[in-house]
Amino acid sequence: MDYQELSKTFYKSSSADRFAELDEQARYRRTMPSSFDLGLETPNGALFIAMPRELFVLYEQILRTERKVSSLMRSIPPIAQTALVRGLVFDEVVNSNAIEEIHSTRAQVKEALDARSTQDSEFRRFRELAQLYLELGKAEHEMPQTVQEIRAIYDKIMDGELPDSKLPDGDIFRADGVDVTAGGVKVVHRGLEPESKIVEAIEIMLQTMRRDDMPEMISALASHYLFEYAHPFYDGNGRTGRYLLALFLSETLSVPTVLSLSRAIAENRSVYYRAFASVENALNRAEMTFFVSDMLTLVRIAQVSILERLLKSKEAFRAIEKQMDNLVQDQGLSDKEGSIVFVLAQFELFGMYGTATIDELAWNVKLGKQMTRKHLASLEAAELVWKVKARPAEFALTDHARYLLGMDGVPVSGGA
Repeated sequence: MDYQELSKTFYKSSSADRFAELDEQARYRRTMPSSFDLGLETPNGALFIAMPRELFVLYEQILRTERKVSSLMRSIPPIAQTALVRGLVFDEVVNSNAIEEIHSTRAQVKEALDARSTQDSEFRRFRELAQLYLELGKAEHEMPQTVQEIRAIYDKIMDGELPDSKLPDGDIFRADGVDVTAGGVKVVHRGLEPESKIVEAIEIMLQTMRRDDMPEMISALASHYLFEYAHPFYDGNGRTGRYLLALFLSETLSVPTVLSLSRAIAENRSVYYRAFASVENALNRAEMTFFVSDMLTLVRIAQVSILERLLKSKEAFRAIEKQMDNLVQDQGLSDKEGSIVFVLAQFELFGMYGTATIDELAWNVKLGKQMTRKHLASLEAAELVWKVKARPAEFALTDHARYLLGMDGVPVSGGA
């Protein structure tokens, strides 16, 4: 990137007036017609984003790739779309937790979502966050408009997880200070205080999301910085902030791209932390340009990953689709039994796991649960399907069925 951080130009200068030159350069960048003022004053100056040519190019690349991702997503069957999104949600929750050094597995998230009761704290811990991510794919999801709604989202995400000492103790957010540390030792940022300043920053965040003079993706990324800068809670700011980022980005990007972002961040944490450190550097005079650039790079990484995954899964799907008629005919299956096998094949190719509950199978093949059980019994007898789990009952294709469909060597999408 030819456009450089102010801190780098400062260190390259040998002028005796380099501090004055730094301030003049910052003023120039801040007042360029293409720059955006965030409206929040910090110890390093008023937050702003400049829009150099390199940023426009990266933004355009993302929009072009997004059209490919959206087109591929529309080209796969609805069952496969549902399986893909559900699997990506498992992955998103696990990776968002991992960024905060919280261990969780895809199996635990799946179990939490499948649980009939949410009273067990082990279920509650992941269920609400996973449910919120699942809502991203639905047209009726709404953007938060008030600080109270931000608090309500936080309460859902952290339901049943916080000790009393970590609960928000202000009117809406926290009342006391909080430090952000690197490696649990070095303090890299101190959240805003008192609470009135937190409220001001979160209100500016919400206003930023509604701005019609700023590209939506830029406003979403800027809003993420504002949330993490305010750090409104004692714990759970990272997970809540990344969910809000996904929510805000879903206005511009496809759900598969949005649900791949935490994995991109988890695998490139140095880029994520560098983005925040750039703004924190006093010599950069509160410029957020490089924060936005690094975050767009992570979005691009997420896009490329999901695009490759969709292309591979769709190619494998086409091969299996060709084998379905032969399997149904050779095994003497009814249309509904063939449909159940085909649903399970799609769950394996596009989802995180190749399993489905009776409820999921009944809904997808348009049958009652009793008839679905009857067809599953026939498929079990034919050694095409096996019961993976008893409660709730889950079924998957047998190795024999996978062999007949030519699925040997086809990896389950998303990994373990």
